[in-house]
Amino acid sequence: TSSSSSSSLLQWGNPAVDDDPGDARNPGVLSDVYARVGGVHRDASTDVMIRLHSGNVYGDNLWLWRADHVQLRPKEEPNFPQISSKYRQTERGECEVKNGLVVEAGASNVTIVGLAVEHATEDQTVWNGEYGQVYFYQSEFPYDVDHSFADNKFAGYRVGPNVQNHKAVGLGIYSNFRDYDVEVGTAVVHPAEDIGSRGIQLRNIFTVKLDNKGKISSIVNGRGPGPTVDSKNGHPYRCLNETCLGSEGE
Repeated sequence: TSSSSSSSLLQWGNPAVDDDPGDARNPGVLSDVYARVGGVHRDASTDVMIRLHSGNVYGDNLWLWRADHVQLRPKEEPNFPQISSKYRQTERGECEVKNGLVVEAGASNVTIVGLAVEHATEDQTVWNGEYGQVYFYQSEFPYDVDHSFADNKFAGYRVGPNVQNHKAVGLGIYSNFRDYDVEVGTAVVHPAEDIGSRGIQLRNIFTVKLDNKGKISSIVNGRGPGPTVDSKNGHPYRCLNETCLGSEGE
């Protein structure tokens, strides 16, 4: 949470090694890891909170958070007093973070149980390694972005275009666009349009519009239900699998 800038808060493995499979007999472990950018200092920034270059890593309970509010400076008035009289709500250009988690292509066989990534200004999670697995994922888009966030097609969970095998179960991605009417095209992106030729498995994915403006228009690769002008805030929209067959709306 310092005022300095860095390329990542935690880096696992050597970025100079293109393919580091790690050791399945002696895997790495990331347990109860909490990363935060901002809070006290609004000028803190990084490109990525956690970046993995090495494979055979197990993660348990990771929370990667770009601060949505920061400490008030002496005699500073809150910018959104209707939200909080005690804190400044983060605005564009503050607490900059592009991605919460990036799993590089050389990091294969990474498994994470309990992953939360919130408020990054681009893709929340980017997974380029093979045989990745995630069980329970919670993500909230940033409150303060403008329409360029949707124009750039940023997603809550992105499986890289060259990935052949990936599994994720129980993904929840939420929107609460405070400042602009941002309409994100889809929450989850994966490369397997020809699903029979790839081992992409996604199960039990849902989105929620929590409050305020904008929405997430679809769930997976442009498929699946999303809110309408008449929808109530807080209602979940679900897809059962990676092709979004078996969708559930209101």
